[in-house]
Amino acid sequence: MYLSRLYIENYRSIQKTDLKFERGKNVIVGRNNSGKSNILKAIDLVLGEYSPTYSKSDNISENDFYGQLNKPIFIWCEIQRENNNGVLESINYTEVLKSTFFRMYHDKEQSDQLRVKITDFAKGEKLALFKFTTEAGQAEIDGGGYFKKWIGGKTYCKGWGFEQEFVDKENFALAFLAYKTKEDVLKKELVFLYRENRNSDWIIGFNCNLRNCIIQSAIIPAFRDPKDQLRISSYSWFGKLLKAYVKTDSVELNAAFDSVKDASDGLFRQLKDKISEKEIEIAFPNTSISFQFNPNSKQDIHKSTLIYVNDGFDSELKDKGAGIQSAVTISLYDFYVRNIVHTGSSLLAVEEPELYLHPHGRRVISNRLSRFVDGGKNQVILTTHTSEFLSNIYESQNIICVQKINTSTTAKNIYFNTPKRKQILIKKQNAELFFADSVILTEGADKYFIEEAARCFARSNKFLTEDYEIVSISEDWINDFNISIINCGGKHELWKYAEILNELEIKFITTADFDFLRDGLNEYFTNLKFEKKHSDKLNKLKSKINSKSKYKSIEQIEGEDLIKEVSDFLIECRDQNLFIFTGELENFYIIKPTYDKEGGVIETLGKLIEEQRPISDYVDLSEYYSLFFNFLSLTQNLKEFVEAEPAKMVAYAQTEKQL
Repeated sequence: MYLSRLYIENYRSIQKTDLKFERGKNVIVGRNNSGKSNILKAIDLVLGEYSPTYSKSDNISENDFYGQLNKPIFIWCEIQRENNNGVLESINYTEVLKSTFFRMYHDKEQSDQLRVKITDFAKGEKLALFKFTTEAGQAEIDGGGYFKKWIGGKTYCKGWGFEQEFVDKENFALAFLAYKTKEDVLKKELVFLYRENRNSDWIIGFNCNLRNCIIQSAIIPAFRDPKDQLRISSYSWFGKLLKAYVKTDSVELNAAFDSVKDASDGLFRQLKDKISEKEIEIAFPNTSISFQFNPNSKQDIHKSTLIYVNDGFDSELKDKGAGIQSAVTISLYDFYVRNIVHTGSSLLAVEEPELYLHPHGRRVISNRLSRFVDGGKNQVILTTHTSEFLSNIYESQNIICVQKINTSTTAKNIYFNTPKRKQILIKKQNAELFFADSVILTEGADKYFIEEAARCFARSNKFLTEDYEIVSISEDWINDFNISIINCGGKHELWKYAEILNELEIKFITTADFDFLRDGLNEYFTNLKFEKKHSDKLNKLKSKINSKSKYKSIEQIEGEDLIKEVSDFLIECRDQNLFIFTGELENFYIIKPTYDKEGGVIETLGKLIEEQRPISDYVDLSEYYSLFFNFLSLTQNLKEFVEAEPAKMVAYAQTEKQL
């Protein structure tokens, strides 16, 4: 089983989102405060160890509603059962054999069962799911309007158990609703549904006791505490793990209990005698008090279990660092699902597993999660800000990019399940594009010049608001505006990154050297499905340029008319978010380095650090400045920055004198 779909409406920062999850690893990425945690909280609310409808569970408050309280919170978790060549994944009903649920029919012959067709969760469809959970709905059932069929382990189920009911069912779902009544009371409802396959309508099962039989889950939040994640109770996975290994009829255990009781009676005899004197009267009349080191009931001995870890110093797990706590929790849950629960598959959701870990520790945890996935048998859903959990090229990963637009969280799926896509993940530092508001793509080492040029750009440029106020931006505006500059590793790699950014709807501009016209631009146009007119114009232009010339700059082109035509084409490319320089790196050096390509870039950066001079002394930055103006106009990052002042940017100028 695995969580295949999560639909959320009106919950926390999420107005509405519809996510697809895959078996194996699902990685949720996005900048801080974008709403990643709220996705995991929604999963925990419905599939976690606590029941969302449990009356004593304080898991929903007025602050959890997005917008107005008159719109209910709705969460739909759809679970897919594995089907291997017609053989459905087995379900272990051991824990619920004595429980029951019912499904309803329209007639006494039970031939017309009550089903609901869920398509796009229109308002009427959502509320129809919960019709019979209300008092009015129960009255309608009891009034004879519908007929029940009981299913489960009780005698009145007439031999029709869970196995017979679910033998051919492939899809399960849990639907959660929270709303405020007219009496200002917060109500919570949970409904269990199932169906034969994706083409069938849903059957309402009502009772949700089967949740842990359908899918076993563990949710580990960002602020971890072993006493919460490793709760010892009759329903928690850790409590079940311990209970499976504590044999209360053990001769050794009973002997140990007797020895500890005798020892404690001796140690505390004087204290017991003192407090039992009449003048103290610590208890009610005719009662006595004693002291023991262990629970009196052998049935509960597992509840006193403590975990100790020896990493050179032997102490309780709760006193160890977050990294060790995470590793132990994940490994124990892995052991539990492999050896105790015996379900077909399980879900592990972890929020920011990288917290408090150095890079090597992050990779250890990433490998533990991959081991838990077990080749796709189990499912992991995690949120992260680091590349260690994104850059595993040996796994097919479903990456979910989360953004906050205005005040609402949006999320999009993107898959890395082909060799070409996985190549992008090899460069771990480039994973930051998933967290960016906008991106500048580069062929290679010019990334470092662009970063330095951006500082000079901020120092030498001012901007004019509609109120004719002159404003400036900080030298660190690239980070202020959440911009990533990505080294794609060659001109033939640019389109792959651009394709991903298009899918994620992240604004970007692609930069390339002049020879991109000759080699690479046609491929870029084709793979990104540009209109044919762009390729036609490029090919016509190339045919006019001497094909034998390995032109690397616009200066090598002969004829003023042709130069004008090429220049006009470069301007048109900029309108398509494609900034092609009029030359290569070496064409812009003021002080030429000893080495070519990346070696020259590193040499130049070393000199400006050593000599304490700006990069503008070594490189002509005029085209870089044109790139920044083009980029800022495209992304409106500057507009957003100036509006925050508050003001509204209406014009750019390269010098204060021009203003």
